[in-house]
Amino acid sequence: MAADEILACSKYYFELDGLDDLIVQKVSGISITLQTAGDSKSHGVSKGGKSVIQATVTGVTNGNITVDFVATVEDRRLVDWFVESHSEPIKGGGTISKGERKTGSIVLYNQGGEEAARWNLTGVMPKTYKSSKMAAGEEGLATETVEFAYESLHRVK
Repeated sequence: MAADEILACSKYYFELDGLDDLIVQKVSGISITLQTAGDSKSHGVSKGGKSVIQATVTGVTNGNITVDFVATVEDRRLVDWFVESHSEPIKGGGTISKGERKTGSIVLYNQGGEEAARWNLTGVMPKTYKSSKMAAGEEGLATETVEFAYESLHRVK
């Protein structure tokens, strides 16, 4: 890797346990928010009447990651995983996957094709699933869009 190389957003991959050969079109929504208290207004005064403000972390909120996958013939793994991860809407009850979650990574590659940045995710499960719009004369590729909830996200490289 060249020193101070700037990474391109077009050299990446999103991988999940057991689903590391899918064709990924787009990844969005990588985010973590630190919830804070005491950071927006004075929470007291100290000697001399000096206002005291101190941001204190009180929790963490994860975003959701949305991934567009290019649909391929006879590959039902994404929709099957989604269905198996959620109770039957009318009957309710347990799930086929019994709450199993996956681990995954988002990887950026440098111009030499080497891994240059990595975010690892744990506790990944599909939150929403949808397919692309289908219309006569449509020119795009068929896609499956999955929004994933996750328990933790860490940039490790």
